[in-house]
Amino acid sequence: MGKTSTFRNIFAAAAVFAVSGAQALWVGGGLTILSKNNLDGTPFEFCPTHDFELTCPPGAENNGTSAAILVSQPSQYSSATISCMLLGETLWNPEKANFNDALNSSLAYQVYQGLAQKDQIYWVSKKEDDSDNCRGIDTSGKIFDLDCLSEVPALCSQSAPVSTRYFANNSREWQLDHFVENKQLTGYRDYHTFKFRGVRFANKPERFTYSKAASFEDAGEVDATEAGADCSQPVGEVKNGSSEDCLFANIWTPYLPRMGDSKAKNRANLKPVMLYLYGGGGTSGSGKNPNTDGTNLASRGDVVSVSVNYRVGSIGFLNLNDGVHKGNYALSDALSALEWVNKYIEYFGGDPTRVTLFGESAGAMGVHVLLGTAKAKGLFQRAIKQSSPDGYPDGRKILRYMNYDSLENNYETTTKSVLRAAGCLNATDAVACLGKLSGFELVNLPTNAK
Repeated sequence: MGKTSTFRNIFAAAAVFAVSGAQALWVGGGLTILSKNNLDGTPFEFCPTHDFELTCPPGAENNGTSAAILVSQPSQYSSATISCMLLGETLWNPEKANFNDALNSSLAYQVYQGLAQKDQIYWVSKKEDDSDNCRGIDTSGKIFDLDCLSEVPALCSQSAPVSTRYFANNSREWQLDHFVENKQLTGYRDYHTFKFRGVRFANKPERFTYSKAASFEDAGEVDATEAGADCSQPVGEVKNGSSEDCLFANIWTPYLPRMGDSKAKNRANLKPVMLYLYGGGGTSGSGKNPNTDGTNLASRGDVVSVSVNYRVGSIGFLNLNDGVHKGNYALSDALSALEWVNKYIEYFGGDPTRVTLFGESAGAMGVHVLLGTAKAKGLFQRAIKQSSPDGYPDGRKILRYMNYDSLENNYETTTKSVLRAAGCLNATDAVACLGKLSGFELVNLPTNAK
């Protein structure tokens, strides 16, 4: 059975669940969130009262009330209504929302991108629920009576809440299912983006070995509503819960392609991708740091934003100079993330031929190194280094280029100190000896490789 047939069958089955009253989740993609995001507050309708001085941040009223979810699959009115029901929404109601708050610019942007014609019409709600007259709206906001059997895309309401750095509502009412190759991921949406958290981009590698990109060829279900564990590190930015099983990605996207469409058909709709590597001096950091949450980047930049974890400290860099365990395992994690993105980001609406790799501080150094890594060739097309240590004062000198230590010198100056503190300096099998320590114990020794 082809993927297009699969999509139709899934849609039909989901429709049955919705009509029968059972709780079902949207499956099949073909969704775009159309919202106004001025980076200055929550949408007007989510403020408890209209007393902004007491209850809403300044500028909240500027984000409007007319957000919508665009369902791109042309369908008859009855099917469009079911589509919105599966999203926990209703068809967008022009009597209850102001078109000029956000949809005017959002739909004009669809036209600008070549994703819709200027005269495109979309389903909206009937003026009265029991009316026999169906209605559509064009990109200028004009309302039309429309034959209910016409097949056009639909605009659903968008009532999901805005996420903050302190709270994200990932409860079932905002969730949706989305297939990535043969894995069924359950993510969720907020007011501005679709979110898939804790997506494994590489299986847990053995300690002091290089990671490999994970495959989604085998069928299975993935809960992508919560971020995965951070990589083992001393308590600091990450307060608790760090683990050696930590190679997870977080993905934010304003658009999900329609399942069953060919790659060629999807290509024109795909967004640029921005993959972020965190800073932390090579000994700490988190891909779920709320200060670098990708929601606004994806929403305002119209990109697919990705953050990933990579191993840090001695677990990410310890070089045993034995011809096998050469350190820089963290760089293999970043490379695995790029390989995974290259293979799977299309499923999240991202274009694998337009990937920007960017990072801050130690993350910027990782970007620098990957620019010169042969295996990374073709996996990203642009790079941004933010606060890179290049040029940072080293004593009385200014570093004009990256210094790459030799394995031999690094072993003498760093590794021996780690082995001595662990009681493994004279061990015949350093890997086995260090294996007696937990990851947390290893990165908390007096010397922590980086």
